[in-house]
Amino acid sequence: MADELWDELQNLAMGREDPELFIPHEAYASTVARNRLILIARPLNPRAQNLFTVISSLPRIWGLAARVHGRVMDDTFVQFLFQSEVDLISVQRREPWIFNNWFVAFQRWEDLPDFDFLTTIDIWVQMRGIHLPYVCEETVTQIAEALGEVVELDFHDATTTQVAYIRIRIRFAITDRLRFFRRVRFDSGETTVIRFQYERLRRFCSRCLRFTHLRNYCPFLQPLP
Repeated sequence: MADELWDELQNLAMGREDPELFIPHEAYASTVARNRLILIARPLNPRAQNLFTVISSLPRIWGLAARVHGRVMDDTFVQFLFQSEVDLISVQRREPWIFNNWFVAFQRWEDLPDFDFLTTIDIWVQMRGIHLPYVCEETVTQIAEALGEVVELDFHDATTTQVAYIRIRIRFAITDRLRFFRRVRFDSGETTVIRFQYERLRRFCSRCLRFTHLRNYCPFLQPLP
């Protein structure tokens, strides 16, 4: 009863009608500059990724324990403050990162973030099964676009030395379903089944094929057809 009364008192409009307090730019100018060296991170399965453990462990994994400070923002996001642009870019170049067998999505600080801030993650995908006569940049790109936005293609007709599989970096929404196979028909009439292998993927839901939870906690209760 006492706790309920205390909560009600805190929610009263005490002070809401007081004149607003003005904060000059000088008070937070240094913070604005420091924010440029911040990465915001979103562990995709908070149930299995304790946020305080994330902020203490990832800097050690990066080899930057003495030069990166982590902070928990809320129950979804954490932030990492870097001391140098070089260290920050080094971490970004090696994405995606894994903690406790689940992905962690990263995005650089934005003063005025868009509505889709930190709702995507870039993952390298190995594409296998394209018959040799059809292997080219255009074919690979068209197939990859069926998965998501193509960010980078690690294949060039003139310089690539192997075609057993082709690597594509694809931007996925964190709510997207993974697809592991895709049937393709070429203009010649020939068909084949393309297989997708997601690099660094450790765990995902076997019911809905998303990488944010395990089957036991799947919010999509309808069984797959």
